[in-house]
Amino acid sequence: VDPVTILVSDVRSFTQMSAKMEPDDVVRMLNEMFDAFVPIIFEHNGIIDKFVGDSVLAVFGSPKPDDQQWRKALLASFEMQKAVQKIGEGRAVRRLPVFDVGISIHTGEVIHGLIGSAKRMEFTVIGDTVNQASRYCDGAGPGEIIISKSVYEHVYRMADVVSKTIKTKHPDREPDLEAYVVTALK
Repeated sequence: VDPVTILVSDVRSFTQMSAKMEPDDVVRMLNEMFDAFVPIIFEHNGIIDKFVGDSVLAVFGSPKPDDQQWRKALLASFEMQKAVQKIGEGRAVRRLPVFDVGISIHTGEVIHGLIGSAKRMEFTVIGDTVNQASRYCDGAGPGEIIISKSVYEHVYRMADVVSKTIKTKHPDREPDLEAYVVTALK
């Protein structure tokens, strides 16, 4: 089974921010962000698996294997963070709430398939790799790009990193995650 690379982005402090906004403004803000993110992901041969509220889950290396998937996901994440900064500048000028995004990239095996019911099916990826990608994203601070050790092994020549330990929610059942914050591209 070929590995895939999962990119998860999530708006930091979204719940508190959106609670102070009108619903239409929240929808406009998210659509502005997703309008910027989707072309970036596609440009780097990623696919959008799903939008979950203020989060996007993208997959690289699926449905066709790609031996550059790790590099492409990392490049996409940098462009996504630049897009967030640009959006923030425009929102600040218009006196609208500015947001930050945390991004994670993790790689491993997944199950690909049509999941759902007879009435509604979606092609998606599931499995531990997807769950861990989400946990890595939980550990990403505002503006951070976090990569797992398994991603770092593929991109170490192109990324400057700082080690980071991500505490898990259930330390009795799962160990803390060893991760890296990408500080720059070489």
